[in-house]
Amino acid sequence: MPPDVNPTILAIETSTKACSVALLHDGDTQSLCEVGNNIHSQVLLEMVQSLQDKMGIKPSDYSAVAVGQGPGSFTGLRIGVGVAQGIAYGVNCPMIGLSSLDVLAYMASVDVSLNGASDHRVLAGIDARMGEVYWADYSIKSGAVQRVGEMRVGPPNSISSICEKTACSQTVLVGNAWSEYQFQFEDDFINEAHRLETLLYPHAAQLVQLASDSYAAGKWVDAMEFAPIYVRNDVAKKSNKPLPGKRI
Repeated sequence: MPPDVNPTILAIETSTKACSVALLHDGDTQSLCEVGNNIHSQVLLEMVQSLQDKMGIKPSDYSAVAVGQGPGSFTGLRIGVGVAQGIAYGVNCPMIGLSSLDVLAYMASVDVSLNGASDHRVLAGIDARMGEVYWADYSIKSGAVQRVGEMRVGPPNSISSICEKTACSQTVLVGNAWSEYQFQFEDDFINEAHRLETLLYPHAAQLVQLASDSYAAGKWVDAMEFAPIYVRNDVAKKSNKPLPGKRI
């Protein structure tokens, strides 16, 4: 199936306590976001419906449904992916999954480029609870974002050593991990690196822009084949049942 030249894409991001939704239609993007503990199941469907009504869109108009694929909150991911999967399956459109850390890095690249900077190292980090951080290392050159290595999970003090090869002053930190665990990072690392305090959570407004590029490149999957990325193997220690999703 050839992609729509001017696609309509719904994007959902629920990997953190920020619940956001964005809708791209006819080149225009509208978005909504609410932040709170355990609010996703209460507000997500209402936010989707509100955007559809505002932009005069029906689910059958969707070219694709995009969703933050993780890593992040187990409950948040299950809710966001479940809703996105249900919508996509119901209208028979494909799904696009994007790493929540990749979305954060993209948000950082836009912020950095707007401030006149060009080449930077970006560390995207999300609080993983249990004293750990989901994080990934990125290189931004002339606005282009490239992930360096794999997405990882570990204690805060395991991250600081990466600055040994790059000056901390050239490192940009984005995500809520750096404030949540600020006293557990080495002083040189957390004090010298540049923290983008306003970019704490991945947002659907940026996710939908990345999803548009993925859609144009044909990078989508069938709704029945879609799965979140957990990174951590023990996302639900209290359950012995196997969980759907990718663990890396």
